[in-house]
Amino acid sequence: MLTASCHCGRVRFTVPAPPPFRNECHCTVCYKYGANWGYYPKTEATISIDGKETPAADPAFSSETPLPGLAYYVRDVEAEKELPPTPGKMARGHLAFARCAHCGCMTHWVGIQPDYAKDPRQRVGINTRLMSEEDLKGVEQKTSAGPLK
Repeated sequence: MLTASCHCGRVRFTVPAPPPFRNECHCTVCYKYGANWGYYPKTEATISIDGKETPAADPAFSSETPLPGLAYYVRDVEAEKELPPTPGKMARGHLAFARCAHCGCMTHWVGIQPDYAKDPRQRVGINTRLMSEEDLKGVEQKTSAGPLK
């Protein structure tokens, strides 16, 4: 098991292994956050906030109301019309970018539209900058072009 932890340690993720790759996303939001995402099926991730564990597959994890100890910025992708639909990718809708409510570290993103929240097969993006460098040795680094390139 691997652990990702915010700066103050109040928010932690456990996952079974390093992600297959890390993605430095250059969309208009992620670029500003400086996050480096690892993608996991919700069934493989568990979040712990102040010691209280919640599986990412639990519908409460993908709720429009953040779990206690988190703060959200909700990006309405549909309203922005920034990117064209991509076949096989997540449906358009709301993405919640979550951060620790105490130290402010960006921890993860999750889709919060109802169909996404109910489907445990969907994925979560975990900020791999919260993992140790040792745990990420050998993991391929990718960079998505984003709308500005």
